[in-house]
Amino acid sequence: MTATLGRRVGVLRFCDACGGQPLRPFAELGEIPVFCGVHWASRDEALASPLGTMSLAYCPDCGYVRNIAFDPNALVYDATMDTNLHHSPAFQSFSTKLVHHLAARYPLRGATVLDIGCGQGEFLRELCHVAGARGIGYDQMYAGPTGPDPSGAEFHCAAAPLDDDAPPFDFVTSRHWFEHLADPYGFLVRLRELAGDRPVRGYLEVPDAAYDLATAGWEVIYPHVSYFDGYSLCRIAQRAGWQVVATGPLFSGMFRYVEISCNLPDQDILTTLPGLSDRDRQLDSIAGFAGRHAAERERWRSVIDRALAADDRPVLWGAGSRGVQFLHLADPDNRLAAVVDVNPRKWDRYLPVTGHRVTSPESLATLGTRTVISTNPAYRNEIGAALRALGVEAELLVA
Repeated sequence: MTATLGRRVGVLRFCDACGGQPLRPFAELGEIPVFCGVHWASRDEALASPLGTMSLAYCPDCGYVRNIAFDPNALVYDATMDTNLHHSPAFQSFSTKLVHHLAARYPLRGATVLDIGCGQGEFLRELCHVAGARGIGYDQMYAGPTGPDPSGAEFHCAAAPLDDDAPPFDFVTSRHWFEHLADPYGFLVRLRELAGDRPVRGYLEVPDAAYDLATAGWEVIYPHVSYFDGYSLCRIAQRAGWQVVATGPLFSGMFRYVEISCNLPDQDILTTLPGLSDRDRQLDSIAGFAGRHAAERERWRSVIDRALAADDRPVLWGAGSRGVQFLHLADPDNRLAAVVDVNPRKWDRYLPVTGHRVTSPESLATLGTRTVISTNPAYRNEIGAALRALGVEAELLVA
């Protein structure tokens, strides 16, 4: 039986991003999977994976959103988790372009790059190789060899030591980790303290709440404590003592980045930042999110109903966090014929709460499906090309 973690609501919390007003509840999404990135060895283990409460609240001043029911003791990050996106050619291309952008934009040759939440190290290795930098990567989910790497990076399967033992750094990167933190403001304040009087630059990347809250919200998941659009992300960086150098959307609008610095000339500071019109668009998305999210749950259940009624064998392509959330909300009874993923570490393993088994894309060649569902529009072309290569004639639907 699946366990449900206790609620942590009812405590007044002021905005983490701007420090302004108390957060106002706006959407109760119920109980959702806690361990989106764990792929279990048995279906029984998967079915017993815990649920946690998702209670969203927002700041009317800056549009920051947080799960105020989040329990920081619920999640234990370790090497059993796999949130690696680098098995996708589309994501690999995106990451490589980002590496070359940063290497060309900033003086990284000979510099020390601190990568917090480095995943399996692909980004840091490539950045060190291209830029001629030294890298130090920390991640509790890192499953590779620890210590020095031929690329010039070194890796640690551990949380970054943001104390007096923290290594000096010239550039700090953190991709898709900041939104997991229970205290994102304190994290940025501590990084600023560690920078001291040295010129330091940085790059942060998160899921863009301007996309997630304007759509079905498949990426509104338990491990993500915070949801930042451009306005709130800049506000929290500035409040923590950083200069915002640049910001913008990436990866079909699904990601948001901010480049930051300290102890550098004023001419390096971006003068045009997201403004009140951006915040107001975010507030409009927040106002409509609860109804839109509920409607999308029902719509996709109906899509699966119709496919099954037509003797189709619909499948889901993508067993990441978005897929886990989609399955929990739209296919809790495990009616889809298959769930496939390009990451071989997930094959023949089971997804949390629903117990869907993950197989390779090649399994579709003989399945006879006429409907393939993806929860990520950025992979539409990649999945379409893979289906053609497999000889699978199916309609590709993007949830």
